[in-house]
Amino acid sequence: MGNGEEERAVVDSLKQIVKHTSRRKATNKPSKQRDPIIRIAPKSASASVESSSSGTGSSPQLGVSPPSDHGSSQENEVSMLQDGSVNTSSLKHGDHLVVRSILPISADDSVLLMHFLDNVFPLQYPMYNPGILEGGRGWLLTLLLRTEPFYHAALALSAYHRRSVILAKISHPYQVAALVQQEKHLEICINLVHQSAQNRCPNSGLGIMASVVQLVFFELFTDYGNTWQIHLRAAVNMYHNGHKKNLASFGLAENSSTILCEDRPLLEYEHLAVEEVVNFRFLSGTIIWLDIISSITAGRAPHLLPYHTCVIASDSQTKLEGIMGCRNWVMLQIGRIAALHEHKIQAMRQQHFDCTELKQTVAAIGREIQCGLAQLALEAFNISERDSAAMIEPILDPPTLVTQVFAYMASLYLHLVIEGFQKLEVLDTTISEAMRMLRTQTPTRILPALVSPLYIIGSVARQGDEQFFRDIFSSPPLLDPLLKHRGRIMPMLEEIWSKRQTAPLFAWEDSLELTHGILLI
Repeated sequence: MGNGEEERAVVDSLKQIVKHTSRRKATNKPSKQRDPIIRIAPKSASASVESSSSGTGSSPQLGVSPPSDHGSSQENEVSMLQDGSVNTSSLKHGDHLVVRSILPISADDSVLLMHFLDNVFPLQYPMYNPGILEGGRGWLLTLLLRTEPFYHAALALSAYHRRSVILAKISHPYQVAALVQQEKHLEICINLVHQSAQNRCPNSGLGIMASVVQLVFFELFTDYGNTWQIHLRAAVNMYHNGHKKNLASFGLAENSSTILCEDRPLLEYEHLAVEEVVNFRFLSGTIIWLDIISSITAGRAPHLLPYHTCVIASDSQTKLEGIMGCRNWVMLQIGRIAALHEHKIQAMRQQHFDCTELKQTVAAIGREIQCGLAQLALEAFNISERDSAAMIEPILDPPTLVTQVFAYMASLYLHLVIEGFQKLEVLDTTISEAMRMLRTQTPTRILPALVSPLYIIGSVARQGDEQFFRDIFSSPPLLDPLLKHRGRIMPMLEEIWSKRQTAPLFAWEDSLELTHGILLI
């Protein structure tokens, strides 16, 4: 595919976001209220783009006030220089639609922004704990305040979560106001993404990619159909197109691009590049993670599989354990298993099934998983030896624990792809070890990072273990008012358990008919 075709693919993906989200909004409009106290309506498309929310009033209960029409014009907003001055020449045509200077924001938006940073972002990334050298979450705040569509996408999800949490405590007019506030921010984001696609803003690629990723979470958590898949495919296309151009479409500084292309670690004296590099590695790691997890229930290879061996190699500077908790090597094998499943199904349909090649691939993946588990066991043994004098039960650090559970999941997933739900007795040791770790070593706060393993391990659960999964998926922290999609997981497991009893030849591909449109995070 040539560069022109790749660019068109990205633009088409962004247009699909607008089309599908417009359909969503058409079925999600709040009922009109003739209330004399509260009059709130979404901004018009032009107002959404030309002004940011700059009103200062707020309602006494929710912090929701009518949108102001006298916000500062985005046409005059420009990029900030290091000394705080502005630089109008740095923006190409159309970049003003995306890049915003750091301006005062309304009281309502301040509430939503802090709610996002304190409550929503940790729900999206429960294992993310950046170090001081990386600047903590400073890159996130900067990106929010300087990237208009990302800002509004984050506030839309924040408004949704806040409304879900306090829904029972507020009157109907305020519920409507909160919904309008949510949809207003979503509309602004969609309009800006659409205009960016139309104008092909050269310096806004990173911000738009962050915005699209945020829309994935919004549509997933609200559980409105499969729209999240459209957004994820758009993010994947942007990532692919950017790599084909050596990251030129992301508007990065030259030093940042060099560090990323050479996969160099960040150094203390490169502080000017830290923000961009951390930002890009976080977003690219997130897209690869979501792409791999979505491939499990979609029954296909990850779209970004060709990049895995370099971007998430064990020695790569993109560390998935810092984003979603699991080390790169396990996620790499899970991606390979998903690709193996697609290859197996296609070969069987075309009657070109090479049993020898399949066995070799399965054996290679199995060896990688077992070697990794052995290394993890050695690490745990060393910790036990160190703590034995004090008679302390060894406690694994969260990334090691999450990695080990994901490794058990990968081993079970490999068996399911090849054997289906038959011959589960050969998995007794793996299932026992996984259940022991889940029951005795996994703190409750870690469970949100283990949705995928819980589903795979749960699908092969033995009699007597089913109630454990019922309890896990029906109580906090996995049960959360924001994360509606998780409510679909337990019914799927119940159906799989039933099919295992009534359909002796029940295969993994049969179970995928139950998981259509679900993302296991």
